[in-house]
Amino acid sequence: MVERRSPKPEAEGSSPSAPANIEHVIMKNPIKFIQEVKQEAFKVSWPTGKETLQGALMVFAMAVVMSLFFLLLDQVLKFFLELLLKVSI
Repeated sequence: MVERRSPKPEAEGSSPSAPANIEHVIMKNPIKFIQEVKQEAFKVSWPTGKETLQGALMVFAMAVVMSLFFLLLDQVLKFFLELLLKVSI
């Protein structure tokens, strides 16, 4: 069997003879876990109220535009279908 290696041997986990260490971690201190989650939440760059409103308005505008597009497409296809059915009768 041929041993396959990464082109970068210095990269960890690139060698089949050294698999990644997977440890089963059991949460022993839920209060510490909650504190760590809180610390990570403060690191997140949350959008401002203005950015949130702009994003919501863009989603609403695109929904309206797509609704109008599909309404128009539906009416055009309906027209051609009715025309086709009248010709074939």
